[in-house]
This record gives sequence, structure tokens and C-alpha cells, in this order.
Amino acid sequence: MMSTRSFRRILLIRRKALGDALVTMRAVLEVARAWPEADIDLVIDRPFAPLITDLTGLAADFGRLRVLSWPPPAGQSWLGLLRREHYDLVIDWLGSPRTATWTMLTGASVRVGYDLPRRRWAYNVKVPRNKSGQRNLRGFAGEAFLDPLRALGVAPVPWRDGFAAVGGTPAADEEFSAAFRQWFPVWTGSPGKSVVMMMSATWSAKGWPATHAAELFTALRKDGRNPVLVTGPQDGALEAELRVLLPADAFAPPTTLRELAQLMEEADIFVGTDCGPRHLAASLGVPTVTLFGATDPVGWNPATPDHVSVRTGITCSPCDLVECPLEGHPCMNELSPGLVLKAVDRVLGRHPDGKGLS
Repeated sequence: MMSTRSFRRILLIRRKALGDALVTMRAVLEVARAWPEADIDLVIDRPFAPLITDLTGLAADFGRLRVLSWPPPAGQSWLGLLRREHYDLVIDWLGSPRTATWTMLTGASVRVGYDLPRRRWAYNVKVPRNKSGQRNLRGFAGEAFLDPLRALGVAPVPWRDGFAAVGGTPAADEEFSAAFRQWFPVWTGSPGKSVVMMMSATWSAKGWPATHAAELFTALRKDGRNPVLVTGPQDGALEAELRVLLPADAFAPPTTLRELAQLMEEADIFVGTDCGPRHLAASLGVPTVTLFGATDPVGWNPATPDHVSVRTGITCSPCDLVECPLEGHPCMNELSPGLVLKAVDRVLGRHPDGKGLS
């Protein structure tokens, strides 16, 4: 069995979106458990590297792990770095032509990747892609990211959430902004179950109307919850609409990823679109309610009672399109705030004493 082989240097490639990186972290943990004596390098896109470093650095089970940021600093030879590290195992979870080339150029004796055209040449252990047909995923991505380990003869623990933690105290941590340090204890000290709402949509087809989000926020506050709306750097237009509809205290101050993680760890539930931060919530053990339209909940939502997907059920969904070609964007515009509120109540009802996954 391959898992009995001793690997000294391991390279794990997980580039691209924040959500993809976070969903893969369970598989990274299993690599560290399978080869606890190995030195492991994990390639992450530069904007997300500090957050991933924080999350993994606080979990002893991640072992001897170093996060490498892509792109590299100016003047550093990336391919030279990959060659001189003398990796003996590489797992490429992205599977792009570029990362396939990286994998081959490492010279590693064992190279694991997906059995895809224009990529498979780089790997000597090939893994089927998590696909059913041209668009739909055949299973939850977090579980499918464990397939490369199974191909190596490892029997990983099935995917589960709540593996990460954040450290630091916002009131004392100078890396947090003054605005965040002032706001955070006020929000956490407010009565009611804490609800983090985030309606970011890097694809317009994932977006939910601002009027719906405002109606949901108002209903949550009326029901005695403690909701807060968090917006990201690309949410300017959405935030402008929401600020017309809601009071100023509905919003968190602008947050970095580290601040968002600290905020999320104090939440009782996350409610939002299919965006990267909801995977951060799951990593921290926070239950989630996610609004799905263009993307497939089978592939991107764990099938547990603490992670609920809400959909209209319209036949064209999921389409996996960045922009909706239909008038009125029915899969999201017809997703009512009342339906989402019922899902929130159902999940919170499982945890009457506060956050905690069972």
C-alpha cells in the first residue's frame, strides 16, 4: 500500500478561490495525519495565505506545515523553489495546465492529480474528477478532495467541519482595526442568537436582491436575533442599496479576512449566498444556511442538518453560469426571505444553548 511509504517532503497545490481552499483543508489535515513526520508545503493564493496560516497554525493536527503564497515575491524563482525543495510527493488539487507543469517540474517520484486532458501527462497517480455529466458534481467537494489520498492507499476520516480555530483577542490585537476593536464587543454583547449575514456574489448569477436581504435582516431582528450584515471589498453596489434600506447599526465595519474569522467564530449561524466566507464558517464549526441558484448544493454544501441549502427548485438550477440568461433571474429573485427565515429557525432550533455542531 502506498500509505506505508515514508514521504519526507510533500507539496500540496490548492490555488484559486477562498472557498475552494477552505473546503480542501480537511484533506490537508488528513495528509498531515497520514505522514506526521513529513515537512509539508501548501500553495495558496497570496490574498488568502495569512488566513490559512492562522487557521492551520492553531491546529496541532496540521503538523509541520508551511504555507507558500502564489504569486511569489518579486525576484524569487518559483520553478527554482519547486526544484530545490526535492519533494517526493505532490498532490495537485487544482489540476490546471500550469499546476500540472509545476507538478512535473518538481521531479517528485509520486505525483497525484486529476485524469484530465492536457493535465494527465504530469501525474503518475491519476484520480477521476468529481463530475457527473458536464456540469453537476457527483458529491460534496470536501469529500471528493479526499480522493487523492484514497488513491495513495490512505483511508481518510470522512469530511467533517469544525476543524479550525482562530486566536487573539480583538480588544488587544493591534492587527485588528480600531473600528473593529470598538464595534466587536458591542455586537457580541448584544442579546439574541448572533447571525452573520453575507450576500457577496462574485458571480452575478449567485446574487440575492438587496430588498430580500433587508427583509430577512429585519425579520431576524424582530424575532430577537442579533443579526449583522458583513460586506466584502467587491460588494459596493450591494452595500449602497442595503444602506438605503437598513439602519447604520445593521452593518459590521469593513473587515479583513482575519477579522472576519474572529467575527465568524462568535456567530451562532451564518446565512448567505454561495460565497467563500460560508466555508470559513463551516471550518470554524458554525452552522450555515446557504442560498443556492446557479451552483449545485450537492457539490458545494455538506449534507448535514447543520448546513442547510435553500433553493426555489426551478428546473434550470443549477446551471453553473456566471450570469443568468433568463429575465428576472428566477432562481434567486424568487427565493423568498420567508423560506430562508424558516431554514434559519430550523437550524438554530437544533442548538438552543448556542453554537455547536452535533
